[in-house]
Amino acid sequence: MRGVAVGEAFDPGFLPDNKLQRLFAYWQKLCRDERMPSRRDIDPVEIPDLLPNIFLLDVVGDGEDFVFRLAGTLVEDAFSMTLHGKSIAEIQRQAGSTGIPDAHHIEVARGGGPRYQEGNMPVAGREHWMIHRLLLPLASDGETVDVLMGGAIFLLGGQESDRTAEPWQTAQQVNKVQSKH
Repeated sequence: MRGVAVGEAFDPGFLPDNKLQRLFAYWQKLCRDERMPSRRDIDPVEIPDLLPNIFLLDVVGDGEDFVFRLAGTLVEDAFSMTLHGKSIAEIQRQAGSTGIPDAHHIEVARGGGPRYQEGNMPVAGREHWMIHRLLLPLASDGETVDVLMGGAIFLLGGQESDRTAEPWQTAQQVNKVQSKH
């Protein structure tokens, strides 16, 4: 999987899906005085059509693992299981993945800011899914990340796009590489 950092200069138009663009804009609207929003700030009534694609993960320790607090119906459908209460490490073990816990989750949990990724994702008992995933930090105190809010778009049997991006490049770096092609 590869991704890009979502920073202050990030153009949400770079996100390939309208739902992820709107989720980022919603999260950004909730940020106040350079403080991250908390889980309590999220109002499902304001984003009803995004709910099937959203998940919340509780951060365990300093990002040693992440436990699903909730997952939208499309997220659970992609995994073919109920995710509530399951850890990322547990799910990855079932899928035969070795990246436990996921480095992208850790980066966001440790204050690295929002992250976008796209790529193939193995799911136990299913074909590979192409995933477009946005991870957004939430903090009860506005500073220390304790929950990750994510949005995921799943496409069956997808391949990585032709866009060239190393993990955590800025949007400007990605656009610069793309303009060379």
